[in-house]
Amino acid sequence: PENLVQAIRTAGTESPVVPEPDDWPVPYAYFAIGQGTNCASTHFQHMHLVLNTAFCGSVAGNRYHLDCTEEQTSTFPTCKDYIKSNPKEIQNEAYWKIRGVYVYEREWG
Repeated sequence: PENLVQAIRTAGTESPVVPEPDDWPVPYAYFAIGQGTNCASTHFQHMHLVLNTAFCGSVAGNRYHLDCTEEQTSTFPTCKDYIKSNPKEIQNEAYWKIRGVYVYEREWG
């Protein structure tokens, strides 16, 4: 939804767009959890947030020729070729600066 796109785009800025989850379409999946359901909230403990680093995903892979050096792109014609070569730049730990992780809820009822 456009409101979500704008909320993400402006999050952390001086004039953030306030997300309106109640105006968004119904999500692809909804799992009722907690009291009054067949799924107790105690089933969900010790959760982990996983951030997928898709080096050659639909965004990163499409930017390969724009963001990489000419030397690199002439040696490795595609992003996948570059990653398969196991370059030293990706062999060690990677660190990311993440501006934020946002959770939006809608009122169900």
